[in-house]
Amino acid sequence: RAFFNLITILKALKSTSQKPLIVHTHSTKAGILGRWAAFFARADSIVHTVHGFAFHEHQNKILWFLIFCCEWLTALITSHFIVVSSSDLKTGNKLLPGFKNNHSIIRASAFTRPNNTFTRPIRIFGEDERPFIIGTTSCFKPQKNLQDLIKIFSAFVKTTTPNARLEILGDGQQREKLENLAKEQGVADLITFAGWQSDIAPWLARWDVFALTSLWEGLPCATVEARLFKLPVIAYNTGGIKDIIFNNQNGFLVAQYDKESFLACLQKCYSDCAYYNQLASHNDDLEAFKIETMVNQHIKLYKKLSP
Repeated sequence: RAFFNLITILKALKSTSQKPLIVHTHSTKAGILGRWAAFFARADSIVHTVHGFAFHEHQNKILWFLIFCCEWLTALITSHFIVVSSSDLKTGNKLLPGFKNNHSIIRASAFTRPNNTFTRPIRIFGEDERPFIIGTTSCFKPQKNLQDLIKIFSAFVKTTTPNARLEILGDGQQREKLENLAKEQGVADLITFAGWQSDIAPWLARWDVFALTSLWEGLPCATVEARLFKLPVIAYNTGGIKDIIFNNQNGFLVAQYDKESFLACLQKCYSDCAYYNQLASHNDDLEAFKIETMVNQHIKLYKKLSP
């Protein structure tokens, strides 16, 4: 139904306007349906933004092949690709027809911004009653792999400091499973499942470390937002995270499922205050993630596609 409704809408737009019709889609399912609808509506240009490819190593081979075939065929009718990370750029260049000569890197904008005078206070952990707070923002889906984070946090509390807290912003299908895991690990009283938050800035400002254990990603804006608030980031080395987080400079990148190394990085942040503050104060170049930059790059591309 969505597919045929899109065709009807796009045909109407095409017939009532003298200007070229550009259709711009995002993500996998909407991207495939939208691009084929644009094709049958005879759109002048079809643009697609990749936020991480939906075929990845954590799928069985049959599902991977089916999704890949859909993306490969749809690439044939795509005028231009936009990617948000170097990881997606590498995959597109290698696997999709027409990608290499028709793509741009345009970063997704991060909207949560501290004021211009925001600086992270110098931390001296263990000298007062203030807890060490680990935070993350995430939907509760298998992709985000929050069970690893809860297990790592449990080990951190038991081996390093009981004066720690984990705050998780978000919600989703795995909430009950994650709450039960927290109880099994004996840390339910130390974890806050805060649900969806319309303003995450107050949370970011009080956290000490941002943690991410995702198994597949494009380039999560959450890491950009964390660095806008000068939070050291500890993350699995997934997707485009390496475009933002540089090991031992503004955080740590850890191999997926390597919970011991992830725990060691948390312990390093907690025990070595000078090193922690060095990570926090790293001078990040986030110009590409400003909304003005993103909008101007899109406008420039649209003008190029409709001379």
